[in-house]
Amino acid sequence: MKRSLLIAAFILAYINAFTQNTKTIKCDSIYKAKGITIKLRTFETEQQGYFGEKNSILTISKKLNGKNHLLIKDSIFSLLQEIKFQDYNNDSIKDILIQNISDVRSNWTYTLYLYNSKTNSFKKVKGFEEIKNPTYNSKYKIIESHVMSGTNWTGFYSIKNNKIHDYKIEITDDGSSKYEKEYQKTIKKISAKK
Repeated sequence: MKRSLLIAAFILAYINAFTQNTKTIKCDSIYKAKGITIKLRTFETEQQGYFGEKNSILTISKKLNGKNHLLIKDSIFSLLQEIKFQDYNNDSIKDILIQNISDVRSNWTYTLYLYNSKTNSFKKVKGFEEIKNPTYNSKYKIIESHVMSGTNWTGFYSIKNNKIHDYKIEITDDGSSKYEKEYQKTIKKISAKK
């Protein structure tokens, strides 16, 4: 009896050590009649994702002629398993954002996969997970980062060849009209470079 209890306790401890959580999203409402499904399988870990650790396996597949075809399989870090859909390449079709990490000030980062409707495929954007609190400004076709820290600031980026291009411009956001003037000046400067 004691031996059976010890074996059962060992098995439970072993299973809990490798606990995983899988989130599945069928994307028919987003990618109509494409048969796209996202699965994010996350393993329990003590890691925080700050040093390039991976704790999740992302798969994006499509169903074609009754069979699943793998479009993306990627090892990533996702602290909360949050999946969002937003357009980041100005084609009016939503792309996939997978929450990456959150720092002390709740500055969130994401891994981005751009959707190509012509090929019904996705491409990972390299370096996107370095941008904190990203938002896409469709009017100017740029990505803005609004960072909360001792001094709040905004940075500016774009996507070129599936990589992040950093304009290396940061403006301090002190909530004053000075910020708005600097912001408009920066937008003009970036627009002139395009």
